[in-house]
Amino acid sequence: MPNGRVGPSADPFMSYRFRVEIGGIVVGGFTSVDGLQSRNEVKTVRQGGVNDVEYKLPGQLTYSDLVLKAGITSLDPMWLWYQACAGGKVSRHNGSIYLLDAQGNTAVTWNFYRAWPIEWQGPSLDADQNLVATQSFTLAHEGIRKSGGGAP
Repeated sequence: MPNGRVGPSADPFMSYRFRVEIGGIVVGGFTSVDGLQSRNEVKTVRQGGVNDVEYKLPGQLTYSDLVLKAGITSLDPMWLWYQACAGGKVSRHNGSIYLLDAQGNTAVTWNFYRAWPIEWQGPSLDADQNLVATQSFTLAHEGIRKSGGGAP
């Protein structure tokens, strides 16, 4: 190891540089995305007569709902999608969340599958504040796969 370097350094990507696409269409300027999370259930098994051993086995993989927050605009495809689903016309769409590097290129992508909106939360309106009116949509989905962000 010359000069004590392990390899090329890579700065972490900034969390504010991202875009969201659903059904092949960029659906707006979201201020935040939460819920990029999965968990592998752990099943425990004990063997009769053996009191000091507990076996741990992998169980079902589960995914958290995605929560997308955005400012309210006059063009609101997410609201129209939510209203259609709330009215009984559930349409599921695949989507992607793109994390961008400093040059605006896609660095990491999380693809989610068969999503549909299950909750809408409107803005808190306050005449004493000078803030953007935001809303949030919660999406149920059937899985997330990550691509990109590998070693340089």
